[in-house]
Amino acid sequence: AALAAVVKAENGAALVAAGFEALGRSALPRLSLTSAIGEVHAHTLVRSLPSSVVEVLLPGVEIGDEGAMLVGTFLSSSKALTTLDLNGNKIGDSGALGLAKALEVNGSLTTLALWGNQIGDSGALGLAK
Repeated sequence: AALAAVVKAENGAALVAAGFEALGRSALPRLSLTSAIGEVHAHTLVRSLPSSVVEVLLPGVEIGDEGAMLVGTFLSSSKALTTLDLNGNKIGDSGALGLAKALEVNGSLTTLALWGNQIGDSGALGLAK
């Protein structure tokens, strides 16, 4: 109750990972991170996500293509995630194609936000399939 089922972190991926570990990795249905973590820390963040997470809101955390592909790997196996906000994350075509591949097998996602990225024609076509 004290956390109101929401993690809001200003100190990066390590704080979020530690929080999930302390709470048993299944206690939080929503993650909202607002500080830039970059591609380097995207692996720590994605690895720490509990399978029960329903919403992942990562606007402007600058995960780039590598981070988007890692999120895609998580998305491929997630049966709970319904909302994914990756607005303003410096994602290009390769990251978009990684997400597109994950969407082919994911049946739970209903909202994907990708505004403000650097996705070109090939990435957009991959996502449109």
